[in-house]
Amino acid sequence: MPDLEGLLGRYESLSKDILKLASDGRKVIVVTHVDADGLASGSAVFAALTRAGANVTVRCVPDLDPKLIGELASQRYDFHIFTDLASTLLAELEDAFDGRFLVIDHHQLSEQDMQKPTVVNAWRYGYDGGREACSASMAYLFARAASPSNRDLAPLAVVGAVADRQDAGPNRSLTGLNRVSLEDAQSAGLVTASKDLLFTGRETRPIHEAVALTSTPYLPGLTGSKDLVLSTLHQAGLRLKDGGSWRTISSLDSAEKGKLTEVIAANLGATGGGADALNGLVGEVYTLEFEDAFTPLRDAREFATLLNACGRMGVTGTGVSVCLGERSEALNSAMRTLAEYRVSLNRSIQGLVDDPSRMERHGTLVIVGAGGLRMRDEAMTAGEKGADYVMFGEARGAAPPMALELLLERVGWWAEICETPCVAYAASIEAARRLAEAGADFVAVDAAVWDAASPVDAARDVQAVLAEVAAEAS
Repeated sequence: MPDLEGLLGRYESLSKDILKLASDGRKVIVVTHVDADGLASGSAVFAALTRAGANVTVRCVPDLDPKLIGELASQRYDFHIFTDLASTLLAELEDAFDGRFLVIDHHQLSEQDMQKPTVVNAWRYGYDGGREACSASMAYLFARAASPSNRDLAPLAVVGAVADRQDAGPNRSLTGLNRVSLEDAQSAGLVTASKDLLFTGRETRPIHEAVALTSTPYLPGLTGSKDLVLSTLHQAGLRLKDGGSWRTISSLDSAEKGKLTEVIAANLGATGGGADALNGLVGEVYTLEFEDAFTPLRDAREFATLLNACGRMGVTGTGVSVCLGERSEALNSAMRTLAEYRVSLNRSIQGLVDDPSRMERHGTLVIVGAGGLRMRDEAMTAGEKGADYVMFGEARGAAPPMALELLLERVGWWAEICETPCVAYAASIEAARRLAEAGADFVAVDAAVWDAASPVDAARDVQAVLAEVAAEAS
């Protein structure tokens, strides 16, 4: 049962303590993850503390590990706030900071860890952190507790939620704690929610490009075929330009949207695409009313893509600046980064397509997996682009290999929120057990088998361990 009052009460108490640190001039650092939800959540907490006059710094990191914790400890901040990460390293944080920290997060923890005074976790208050409560919503409600004037930060929670693909309610809607944040944004006139077409780039892309770029849902015969879509829509008589400028999905009136849907339905019927894809095109759209039209910030999903690009391309400071309201150079820089990110992504996909050795073919079936995923948003991107599986961890020789504790966290996170199968690399038989327990669908082994005295016996041992885990889970 959701306990919103309990969460808000906890935040009321915590915010008073942290604001007291601010009034005393203590040094505070906010450490957050580099994906869109992390940038949004870290920015919300940073903004709230800055407005309260705190001496506060924000730092964005791809991952948190013991080495980085040691580095933070050496910098002698008086208090540390972690958003969208750190939940698997509570013991290390306690050793380093002796209680002078707070973890605001939505990833599932053990009941014992969720009860710790240094942790505020969505699951403790009855919210599914994989579907109902992103880190940005958790951070926004902390900011709101610090001051009611921080309600203007609510749109960041909406952006973080769709970035983490938590638009999992009916018609791709937000639910749970994310809905609370959305309703705050709506009541302040900052965000409107409406049922509309869910094409990629609905605010910024020409209509034919938006259709061709849409991969969720996949549109057989249309996705990836920009020229064909352009020709099809032109023949259907849809007005694609206004004067010399391309029109966008958001500029269409209801009759034109109906006509566009009819054209797509006819094409899907001809190619056997089915009704499911068509139904997936309509859902709840979140428009940020105070953002300029025809920019990526106007639509929450496009805003999320922009932030993910900043994180992926290593310009997290730009992403934070945009979250904090910078709309001149920071926004221009972010948009250039988004363009570079798309070029990089397309190049990577083309490299995959051009190298048959990186795909498995089974008759007419092609299985394409994605590995080398160091960051969560990389895995999310792979899943969104249609990878048949994702793989976490690397075979021997990778530099540097992913630590087991981080690998366990990543597998557990993926299993919690995604349906795409997950493969985890196990460097030992015990690691295979723990990864299977964390939720890995498959376990890849290398040295654990081939370096054993008897590889055959080692392979049997791995099979026995996995069978035991499966039996315990059933």
